[in-house]
Amino acid sequence: MTTLGPTPATRRGYILLEAVAALAVLSIGAVAVHRAMGEAIATRGQARDYTQARFLLEDLMGEILLQPVLREERRSGVFDVDLERFSWAYVVSRVDLPPEPPVEGPGGILYEAPQPVRYLARIEAVVRWRRRGETYELTAQTLLGPERLYVPEDPAQRL
Repeated sequence: MTTLGPTPATRRGYILLEAVAALAVLSIGAVAVHRAMGEAIATRGQARDYTQARFLLEDLMGEILLQPVLREERRSGVFDVDLERFSWAYVVSRVDLPPEPPVEGPGGILYEAPQPVRYLARIEAVVRWRRRGETYELTAQTLLGPERLYVPEDPAQRL
């Protein structure tokens, strides 16, 4: 007598194979969800750091800009205890402007245009921090008029 369907012994093996395949699919899904959650948490942390760094950078630039007179200098440091992952640095420098090109007047005569400003003050500030073994930074730059930058007189020019 022949039977047309699977025997009870082969049926048990088939159920075991289905269970192993289902567990493999569930495991792959669980690992994918776990990695996605980890990346979402890391991205949230980076966004929080960039927001914090932006506020710190604006605060640093505000402190520099509130000074009535600036000197050419380079300074750096670390923020308070709560924000010790964040460090700051800034540079105040003089930027010399190129001379104005001559202006052509009537009759093709070239005239030198007076240049009221010969240089500007440049401020560049940087906030750096570390997260997950990598260094990030946020930078801001601005230019100010020459009246804000103290430049000592050159004794040779006075003579």
